[in-house]
Parts: sequence; C-alpha cells; structure tokens
Amino acid sequence: MLFSGMNRCRVVPVLALALGACGDAPKTEQAPMAYTTPVPRPPTPSDSLCPRDGTWKACHLEDRINKAGMGIRVLDTISVPYFDATGTRYKIGKTAKLVAFYFADSAAGAAATGTLDKLRLTPPGDSIGMWPSSPFEAIRTANLIAVLFEVNATQAERVRLALTAGAPQPYTAQPDTQTVHKLPTATAH
Repeated sequence: MLFSGMNRCRVVPVLALALGACGDAPKTEQAPMAYTTPVPRPPTPSDSLCPRDGTWKACHLEDRINKAGMGIRVLDTISVPYFDATGTRYKIGKTAKLVAFYFADSAAGAAATGTLDKLRLTPPGDSIGMWPSSPFEAIRTANLIAVLFEVNATQAERVRLALTAGAPQPYTAQPDTQTVHKLPTATAH
C-alpha cells in the first residue's frame, strides 16, 4: 500500500494545507466589457437574398466552406487584367487564401479562362501573372472560378471537394407520394 498507517496521518494534513493555500487568491480588477454594434449576418442559403438557382453566389460559397469545417471570411476584392469580373478574396482558416470570381453562367466562366493555364489561371508561360503570390490551384465549377493561395494539400483537398460537389441546386417541389392506409375498425368478439 502506498499510504499505510502512520504515513496516511502525515499526508492528509499536508494535502489540507496545500489545498487551503489555493483557496483565497487576491482579486484583481477586471476591465469593463466593451460593446460594439452588431455586424449584420450575411445571407445564408435559406435566405431570399441568396436564392438557390443553380449558380454560385458568395453566400453559397461561404456556407459550403464553413460546412466543410473551415472558417472563411472576406478580406477584400481583387482585379486581374485577364478577367472582366472582380474577384473576392477570402481567408480560410489561419493562413489559406482563396480568390473567387462569380460569372453569370458557366459559359462566361469558361470563356474567361479559355486562353489561360488551366491549373494556375495565368497567361501561357507566366507562373504568377498578376496574382498576389503563386497560385496553388484553380478550381472551376459552374459559374465559379476559385484560385487557392498559401494553402496546404489537406486544405486544398477540402476546398476542392466542397466546391466540386456542384453549385447549390434549385429547390424542386416533390410530389406527395405518401398514401395513408387506414386499418379496419377493430371489433370486439
């Protein structure tokens, strides 16, 4: 036994003194809580401001990345000379960056990238182009073109899987196929 007989009598008072010493810590002044005005919540896929019409919108992209388990927030916008559309630059997690370009439809997105390198979205022979740093990967799905920067392979895979699952599809009314079957009335015999 670890504590037997006489040793147990010596350990208990020592433990009581040690625990009692922790009980009355000096109280410190706390700074008063500061309140800020609430930030408006961005539209979510269920809002009427973010309709599900089969095309990507910022609210769909942000929702999909969040559901993939990665935090996402808007940093700023970016323009590159070989795209007519202005891109939205996001921060994903602690370090990764994503630039998203939203086009009217998939044909407009394909036309915008037709002459560019398919992996890095840069002009032929150019590895960086007008991007802030060397692109890690480019993802094109429906009307969305997303370019990843400063991302590791795991983050890139999670973003790729979240986006290539497809644009949010419109709601369709499902026919009511449930038929209610009534049991015969029970009778006593």
